[in-house]
Amino acid sequence: MVETRSRSRWSFASRRVIETAGLLLVLICAESCTWDAAEREYLAALRGDEEDMTREEQIAHLDRALEIAPERARYFETRAIYRIDMLDFDRALSDLDRAIELAERPYLRFLHGLVLCQSGRYREALPDFDAAIVGQPENTQFYRGRALARVHAGVPMEALEDADRLVTLVPQQAESHYARGRALAELDRDKEALAEYNEAIRQRPELVYPLRARADCLERLGDSAGARADHATADRLAAERRNCRLCLDPFRY
Repeated sequence: MVETRSRSRWSFASRRVIETAGLLLVLICAESCTWDAAEREYLAALRGDEEDMTREEQIAHLDRALEIAPERARYFETRAIYRIDMLDFDRALSDLDRAIELAERPYLRFLHGLVLCQSGRYREALPDFDAAIVGQPENTQFYRGRALARVHAGVPMEALEDADRLVTLVPQQAESHYARGRALAELDRDKEALAEYNEAIRQRPELVYPLRARADCLERLGDSAGARADHATADRLAAERRNCRLCLDPFRY
């Protein structure tokens, strides 16, 4: 009789262990399947670049991914980038705000600053660039963003400090010379600015915005013919490279 009760107690305990383990397995599987479903949607959005999806179709995949897994910062970041491509800056900023809230890192603050600049909110962008630089001071593109934002925010001396650093660290990048040219032009140092624009155009002749800046510089220096020639070249390049945002927009990431 004692042995029977003992076996009965053991059998009950075993069933409880098995039931608990089974429940845990169900929960783990459910969570895994949920995350897998979100990741599948995310990967489908990324594959859209090779599958000729529209940005709207890619965003639809990300919308579904975020419905399933709303705490994944990289989903918000990717959707923000697609919205930037569509010039939907307000919603891109909203996505970046959420990504920063979930998992702040320097590049996200840099990207947030760029979108603010693309929206014409240059002074608001400065704290983002400051935070990005504090978090990753060796990343030179952060200084380029801040230099250009400072030009537009009306602090050209500070812009020149960033641009000087760029030209020292990455002189082989046309964007460094463009940023320095913009800062110098704001300081009414047009002859020096012209040299910087010339170097930027020499390094990357496909960029439209240094041509526009050089045309304005030449106009101020009294070279109207040169200014007209640069504007004409810039118009032609802008038409040829209308799908190259990097060629058209200095605040493009």
